[in-house]
Amino acid sequence: MAAGSCGNKRVWMEEVEKTLHEADASVEVSQWQRHCIYRVPASIKDRNSQAYRPRVVSLGPFHHGDEQLLPMEEHKRRALRHLLRRAKKPLADFAAAVEEVMEQLQSAYVDLDEKWLGVDGREKFLEMMIMDGCFQLEVMRATIFELSRGEVNDYAPNDSIFSRHGVLYRVPYIRGDAHD
Repeated sequence: MAAGSCGNKRVWMEEVEKTLHEADASVEVSQWQRHCIYRVPASIKDRNSQAYRPRVVSLGPFHHGDEQLLPMEEHKRRALRHLLRRAKKPLADFAAAVEEVMEQLQSAYVDLDEKWLGVDGREKFLEMMIMDGCFQLEVMRATIFELSRGEVNDYAPNDSIFSRHGVLYRVPYIRGDAHD
């Protein structure tokens, strides 16, 4: 019995040693350097699942399309329109810039769902990145204007997100979701 178990150890030891010589450490390092956005592991999430779910807005692919977050999508589209008007550049310029780094963006996500890959998925991913990125820029812009007591003059004074009231009472929840 002792000889049999010793033999089994040698088999697995040989397999490990074989992979040591076959594995290219630089490839492994390169693969993990690209990843920087991870899902919260179930072992952590299970302790308080709601603590790791966005409450107001989805930013990025992990919670995109969640039913309770859909109302904010219209605000994202509005933010994009405002930014484009002020930038006086066509949306195609923004799309081209994001497409240049598309592979880096996609590979930043560990376990990116297949729906974001391929021709159709790439286009959806591009749209989401532009929408979410411009929304975040507009939230930051509105916050800076509020902190400096300036006016965000291209939004309505009573805008639910980008007005003074929105910055004070809604933006903290949006910023909290950016970290989930």
